Amino acid sequence: MGAPRKLLGGVAVLGMAVLSAAGLRRDRRTDLPPPPTGVPGRYPWRHADIFFTRSGEGPNALLLHDLYSGASGHEMSPLASRLCDRFTVYTIDLPGFGRSSRPRMRYGPDFFFEAIVEFIRHQIDGPTLVIGAGVTAGFVPEAALRLGNSVRGIVLIAPPEPEGPRVIETATWRPLLYQLLRSPIGTTAVRWSSSRGRRRAVLARDLAAEAEGVDDRAEVLHRNARQKAAGWPLWSLWAGDLAWDPRAALSRLGAPALVLWGAEARVNAAAPDTYHAVRPDLTQDVIPGTARWPHVDDDETVSERILEWWETATRAGGHEEPV
Repeated sequence: MGAPRKLLGGVAVLGMAVLSAAGLRRDRRTDLPPPPTGVPGRYPWRHADIFFTRSGEGPNALLLHDLYSGASGHEMSPLASRLCDRFTVYTIDLPGFGRSSRPRMRYGPDFFFEAIVEFIRHQIDGPTLVIGAGVTAGFVPEAALRLGNSVRGIVLIAPPEPEGPRVIETATWRPLLYQLLRSPIGTTAVRWSSSRGRRRAVLARDLAAEAEGVDDRAEVLHRNARQKAAGWPLWSLWAGDLAWDPRAALSRLGAPALVLWGAEARVNAAAPDTYHAVRPDLTQDVIPGTARWPHVDDDETVSERILEWWETATRAGGHEEPV
C-alpha cells in the first residue's frame, strides 16, 4: 500500500512542478502584432474596451472573426480589403481577443450578443451588413434579431453545423470542466495551444491548402494568444459554454441572409439542409477549394459571392444606395 501511495505522491509532485514551470513561463508575455489596416479606434463598452478598425466608404459592414486561440480581427483583414471599395468596413477584436479588453469572467453567448448589438447601435449608428465566421457566425442571427431594422442583412461564413432539429443543449459536466480549466491545467493548455508550432499545425489542418504566409499567420496567432488573461475566453470556449444553435433566430429573422460553406470542411454534409429547413428562402453557396475559413483560403471568391448576393438583396428590397 505504501509503494502505490509514494508513486502517486511522486506523480502529483512532478505534475505540480511542471505546471508551476508553465506558470512562470506564462509571465514572459509577447508583444501584440501590428493592428489590421484601417483607421483604428476603441469603443468603450461597459464590459470591455473593444478595438476596431474602419476603412472604405459606402454602406456599413461589420466583419466578425471566428473564436479560437489567438483569434482577432486580423482574420478578416483580407476580406475587409476587398469589400472596402463598396462598404465602410469595420473589423473588431471581439472582447477577450486581440487588442480588446479581456475581462476575467465566464463567457457565454449573451456576452457576445450584447457586444455586437451595442457596437452597432452606439459606434456604427446606422444600418449595417453583419458578416460573421465560425463560432461567431452562430451569434449573428440573434444579434440581428435584437437590432431589428439596424441590420440590413447577414452573412454566415462556415457557421456551426447542427446535426438535427434539436437545439444545442448545455451539458451538465460543462461547469466542472470550466473549473478544471481555470486551474494550472488550463494555463498549461493555453500555452500549448498558443505555441507557434501548434498554431502552424492548426493552420495546416484547417486551411484547404498550404497558403503563402502561414508562418506569419502562426506568429500573429501566437502573439495574440500569449497576452495576459487570454485564457479566460478560451476556457469558456473549450468547456462548450459558447455553443449556440443559430437556427431558431434565423427562422424568425426578416433581413436577407447568405450562408457560405467551405467545400473541404463540412464534417456534417447535411448542415446546409438543416439551415434550409428553418428558412427555405435562405441563399447558400459552397466555395470550392476552401476549408474551415473560406474567407482566408479564397478571399477573392468569397468577396465576389457576397457582393453578388448583396446587389440582388438590395434590389429586391428596393434600397436606392448603390453597391
